[in-house]
Amino acid sequence: MADSVLIIEDDPTLLRAISRNLAARGYAVRGATTVAEARAAIVDALPIVVVADIDLPDGSGWEVVRWLRESGHAGVAVIVMSALRPNQRLAAELAVAGILEKPFPIDALLRLVAGQVRRAPRSHLDEARTPEG
Repeated sequence: MADSVLIIEDDPTLLRAISRNLAARGYAVRGATTVAEARAAIVDALPIVVVADIDLPDGSGWEVVRWLRESGHAGVAVIVMSALRPNQRLAAELAVAGILEKPFPIDALLRLVAGQVRRAPRSHLDEARTPEG
C-alpha cells in the first residue's frame, strides 16, 4: 500500500501540481480545498503526511492542524505552506514538521514529505486500518 499524503490547498493549479509531483513519486495523494473536506479526508484516508495551506475559504489550516492533534491523530506529520509568514509560535505549539513560504521550489516540498514519510510511525496506521475481528 502506498504511503498516503493529504494536500489541503484551495488553489486548484497548485493543488494539481503538488498532487502530480507526489503521485509521480509513488504516494497515494488526496486533495482537499476546505477545512471541512480536510477533516473528512483525514478520517477516511488516514494520511501519513498532511500538507496544509493556512488560508482556506472556510477557515484556517491551523484549525485542521489543531483538530488533527486533538482528535487522536497526533502522529501525523504536518507541513504548513503559506503565502504569508506563518506563526512560528503556533507552528511549534502544534508540532508542525515543516514550514514552506509560497512560492517555494517543489523539490523543497518533496524532500520534506519524503523525510516525514521515512520517520512516520507505522503502528497507529496499521491498527487503524485493521478491522476488528
